Amino acid sequence: MEKLFGTSGIRRRVSELPAGFAVNLGKTLGGLASSKTVAVGRDTRSSGILLESAFISGLLSTGKNVVELGIVPTPTVGVATAEYGTGVMVTASHNPPEYNGFKFFSKKGAYSLKEEEELEKRFYSKKFKTNKAGILAEEDFTERHVDLILRKVGKCNRKIKVVLDCAGGAGSAVTPKLLEKMGCEVIALNTNRDGRFPHELEPREENLVELCKTVRKKKADIGFAHDGDADRAAAVASNGRMVEWDSFLSILAYGLDKVVTTVDASMRIEDVCKKVFRTPVGDVAVADAIRKQNADFGGEPSGTFIFPDVHIFPDGVSCIAKAVKLASEGKFYERLEKVKSYPMERLKIPCENAKKEKTMKKLKTLIDEKYSDLDGIRIAREDSWILIRPSGTEPYMRITAEGRDEVSLQNILTEVQGWVRKAMSD
Repeated sequence: MEKLFGTSGIRRRVSELPAGFAVNLGKTLGGLASSKTVAVGRDTRSSGILLESAFISGLLSTGKNVVELGIVPTPTVGVATAEYGTGVMVTASHNPPEYNGFKFFSKKGAYSLKEEEELEKRFYSKKFKTNKAGILAEEDFTERHVDLILRKVGKCNRKIKVVLDCAGGAGSAVTPKLLEKMGCEVIALNTNRDGRFPHELEPREENLVELCKTVRKKKADIGFAHDGDADRAAAVASNGRMVEWDSFLSILAYGLDKVVTTVDASMRIEDVCKKVFRTPVGDVAVADAIRKQNADFGGEPSGTFIFPDVHIFPDGVSCIAKAVKLASEGKFYERLEKVKSYPMERLKIPCENAKKEKTMKKLKTLIDEKYSDLDGIRIAREDSWILIRPSGTEPYMRITAEGRDEVSLQNILTEVQGWVRKAMSD
């Protein structure tokens, strides 16, 4: 039985998502969701219309009512979910256009592993409930999303010039409007919603050449980029260089009492806030820890940030609003200058998928110091740390390491790489 869910919902090539699959997925959710109404949105992918229609038809057949949101960011679906109880986003986030998928939400946030397993079990059982067809309605939640953020963040202290790259994705439905209402001068790039993407959707520096050039050319105060469904955001400084993910995370966490981040985040975040709670990689784990610890903020060094004072969903739109507000107060670059940057390396060691579990077990017997196995194996020393995790998508062991200087980084890397290769060879 093929596993339905990956690390962030269901994500497949469109050729592996026939209409019948989407109909049955809708029927499955209709029998599982406790709410009477389900909010459904989609990103700009050309395959989204058919998948959304098929999914909604399955939902309606179970008697659920459906509110169709149209093209919206994933966090806008989160805003609607807070009202209706259940939400679904048709998206493949930052994956290439030949992919699409589904993200599921309850009022608590993105579906937990337990909720995903239950949905998967029911999907494969094909024991679908039928009922009198539900009611389909359309509703625009973009204004509510904008108003929610404006209430929580407020307007800019001064007018600043912002360049925004929407990447041909769903962010163009909300973020330009929000920035204008905050009092910014907005230069919006790639706001088309016709399924044509001007560059790869992962907001990495190599994909943001146009944005970086425009920030410099227009002498903008700051720039931002979304991924395909705008649940993530990247920042570009006024010099036209992308702000490192870990530094952006630290800027947003600066001075807060309780912050949640993942095991792969830089130790620089410990320098800027009072208490840091580490979780496994993934926004579901971050959101759970925010609730459990009553934390002020949480995020991953991938542009995925959660602001519980707004809502408990990853929200690239809220992230940009928070960062713009800081820039208007003169705090963004002030904090950036104070955030330390330590040498870091990310490596991949080839490892057959069948050997991964055995390698991790053997590795634990070779380590002669304290470690955490919260998500992979993480060793933290006074001057460095290292994380070893098997890739969930590729035949590799992934190693992330950081040191307070180059010597301490290379020392821990050399030692641990030896352990990993020994564990793989035994």
